[in-house]
Amino acid sequence: MTSSDGLTSPARLLRLASCVIAIVFAIFLNMLGSLVIRDMAFAPRGGPPTIEQFVDAPAKAQLDSARRDLQLQRDALDEKADTMEVARGRAAKEYADEKESFRNWLATRSVTGDSKRDPDILARTRKLDALQAVAINWQHQIDAIGDQQRTLASQKAQLDARIADVDAVAERRLNEATRHYELQVFGLRLALTLPILLVAIWLFIRYRKARYWPFVYGFGLFALSAFFIELVPYLPNFGGYVRVLVGIALTVFAGLYMMKVFRRYAERKRLELQQDQGERARAIGYEKAVRSLGKKRCPSCEKQWNLGGDDSTFCVHCGLRLFNVCGCGGRNFFFFPHCHQCGTAQGNEPAAASE
Repeated sequence: MTSSDGLTSPARLLRLASCVIAIVFAIFLNMLGSLVIRDMAFAPRGGPPTIEQFVDAPAKAQLDSARRDLQLQRDALDEKADTMEVARGRAAKEYADEKESFRNWLATRSVTGDSKRDPDILARTRKLDALQAVAINWQHQIDAIGDQQRTLASQKAQLDARIADVDAVAERRLNEATRHYELQVFGLRLALTLPILLVAIWLFIRYRKARYWPFVYGFGLFALSAFFIELVPYLPNFGGYVRVLVGIALTVFAGLYMMKVFRRYAERKRLELQQDQGERARAIGYEKAVRSLGKKRCPSCEKQWNLGGDDSTFCVHCGLRLFNVCGCGGRNFFFFPHCHQCGTAQGNEPAAASE
């Protein structure tokens, strides 16, 4: 890509449209790449592992069945204990009411002689003993149910421990399988994005100035986004190192390539400045010359030519002729094909293609 200075309006519009095409092309490629990278999660055996794949199903089913049976027994005992507790409470209340009534009766009755032989006292005492025995019996039954509940609770705790052991084994297997699965998926994604990145670099180096450069630039933007952005959410613990190392390698490669290009450019400029003016002028493209005029730079050595004044005819640095005087007296830029005053052809022959 070159600067649009000196280009006609249609050429500038074409350059702008080409940039838009490159960006839109990269966006659609990114959308496609996101879908492909996402769906790669289902490439290894149809998707990520689940806990059900690693549980000892028969053992787990047997333990769960035993646990449900124990829970049913506990629920039945709890219901029975609640019923007995209500009955014991009623018996205890009846005993307390009868005892209070007996005390009141003793307080109002005049007792004479041996109280043990009093028929009414003996009858009330036997009734109280019977009521107390009923309450005690209900309490004994409740205590027995409590013992059964504690036994069932102990058995349930043992079953829960065994179920937890089975789940822990399955969890360890799941973690191992998940790590292996993540490595597989990351390897597939890296195998897809890294070659795309390398192809994009190769295309940029070889075809960045070709006729269809918007697609080269769009593909390059897509490759950079796919490798350094789209791959980020799927990186395993060590995956960041891969991305950083690749980034370092690309930076070193780009730096070495740029230094090599600069050295070639400097050597080409050195050899160019050793040529005569005619050869140098013919090697300079028209668009480059026009851009250099707007910046008041020599199109050959690229230094400011107007240090000797705006009416300078030659570059004060490399001696290249920059201006001519037409037969009509008009002063023209050397690379203009026609005089700006009379329109006469100047007879200069700069290179048609721009650098």
